[in-house]
Amino acid sequence: MTRRTYPLRRLTPEAGGKAIHDLSRAEQRLAQLDAEHSALLNAIRSELGTETLWRLQASARNAIALQQLQKEIAA
Repeated sequence: MTRRTYPLRRLTPEAGGKAIHDLSRAEQRLAQLDAEHSALLNAIRSELGTETLWRLQASARNAIALQQLQKEIAA
C-alpha cells in the first residue's frame, strides 16, 4: 500500500474527458513523430552511411548534454 503525502484530486466528468482527449491526441502526435524520426534516420543512413549517422547522433547528444550542463552551471 502506498501512502500519499498529498491530497487526492478529483476531476469533473468534463475535465476528465478533456484530459483523456488531450492524452489521446498527444499519443497520436508522439506516434507520428516516432514514424517521421524513423523515416529520417533511414534516409540519412541510405544517403550518407551508417558511420556518418552515428557521428551525427553522437554530436547531437553531446550538444544537448553541453546545453544542460551550462543551464545547471548558470542556475
